[in-house]
Amino acid sequence: MNNRFAILLQKFLTSYIIQECNDSINTKDSYATAFYLFLQFLKEKHQINSDDIKIELINKNTIIEYLNWLEEERGSSIQTRNQRLSAIKSFYRFVQTNEMDLFNTCSQILNIQNKKSPDKIITYFSPDEIKIMINYLNKNNNLKLLTMICILYETGARVNEFINIKINDINLSDNASIMLYGKGNKVRIVPISEELVKVIKKYINTEYIDYGDGYLFYSNRKKKYSRKTINYNIDELVRKLHEIHPDKFNKKYHPHSFRHSKASHLYNNNTPLLYIKDFLGHKSVKSTEVYAKPDLGKQREQILNNALEISSNKKYSKLRKEELDEWLKNNM
Repeated sequence: MNNRFAILLQKFLTSYIIQECNDSINTKDSYATAFYLFLQFLKEKHQINSDDIKIELINKNTIIEYLNWLEEERGSSIQTRNQRLSAIKSFYRFVQTNEMDLFNTCSQILNIQNKKSPDKIITYFSPDEIKIMINYLNKNNNLKLLTMICILYETGARVNEFINIKINDINLSDNASIMLYGKGNKVRIVPISEELVKVIKKYINTEYIDYGDGYLFYSNRKKKYSRKTINYNIDELVRKLHEIHPDKFNKKYHPHSFRHSKASHLYNNNTPLLYIKDFLGHKSVKSTEVYAKPDLGKQREQILNNALEISSNKKYSKLRKEELDEWLKNNM
């Protein structure tokens, strides 16, 4: 591709995202996928090959048609549709600042709204389930998985942050902490408890082997863990625990469930949202507000306790009961 669209897209994906925006490799990959699908859409629906794309002819209607194609023909979720739109908008913000003749077209595309979707159900472990999990792993001497689960929960790490933790990112002395590398290559230092320090030290001293890259955890293939393998390990653990405790572990969990759990538990223990926002590495407190929901057990307790205040202590007298019985006989 050597046309105007191709040149701009190449600059956007190879230099602008990484060098100027300081976005992560994951973001670049996500954006590249959005445009790979866009090229596929243009070829399939408009018979336009990638070499023949004219950026001047792409407008708001073209983008909306693409988004509908993703959802209706490819079966993409509303969340995925909105993610693809985010990639398109990022590209057209870049175009708008570099190609003034396309300013109005870019403005129209940038005004396309995200499609509203039902509230996403967040699954998380209850405090009791976390305790059961830790006790089970302790009892079965599964020190490595115990260490992994404890770090996932206590740090609230994203999966990508977790699998990239290295030995050098851990401070086990005074003010113990773990350094996490988050979205956009942002770094945050998360404090950890003395109990977790003990677990990590035991794991390092008895089971840890460095296969050359310095990662804290390696898979059986002597490589750092993949998201898929972490998912599998958690699924297997939850399945075993659900067999032992049929009334618990009855949702669909994933690695992020530990992050959700930590945030929810912090909120229900009266930790301010701003503190939770910084702890999780969110850009905006709006992202953190999803955890601002009361614990159902506490909610039920409060409702029932308050209900006692308005309960009635009135009792029917014997005469009143006889009158009521007579009324029922005559009217039923």
